[in-house]
Amino acid sequence: MAPERLTSQVVGRNIARLRAESNTTMRELAAGVAEQGVPMSASGIADIEQGKRGVNVDQLTCVAAALGVSPITLLMPLPDDGNPDATVMLSGTSPETARDMDLWLRGSRSLTAYLMDDWELEGFRRRANPPWTWKKQVEGDSDGG
Repeated sequence: MAPERLTSQVVGRNIARLRAESNTTMRELAAGVAEQGVPMSASGIADIEQGKRGVNVDQLTCVAAALGVSPITLLMPLPDDGNPDATVMLSGTSPETARDMDLWLRGSRSLTAYLMDDWELEGFRRRANPPWTWKKQVEGDSDGG
């Protein structure tokens, strides 16, 4: 699998897995995605699941909503044996443990955390997360600042 297609492959496998777990047909998923405002055919879903094509971010969020999961669920590579210490990889990343990849996708820890001091780690968390998750809320201030 080409490194630039790793994330597309992961998303396709996760869609297929979640669809099977929920006994959802490709046509039903396509209809659910269309209800979210993004037309997609059953054959398009088949192509995504088989790794013949990727998804854009609009399709990713609509498919996640139609499946009732977070977009992170579609992006997270799952090790075959379910071991969180198994090595996984996405496009643009180096091989990481599934646990570290999950923390990175959630914006909790950088993939290079082992090279960072506490100040740099906090900077990563602030860049990776919406301001309201780390800014102190001041009474009467609607923007959290």
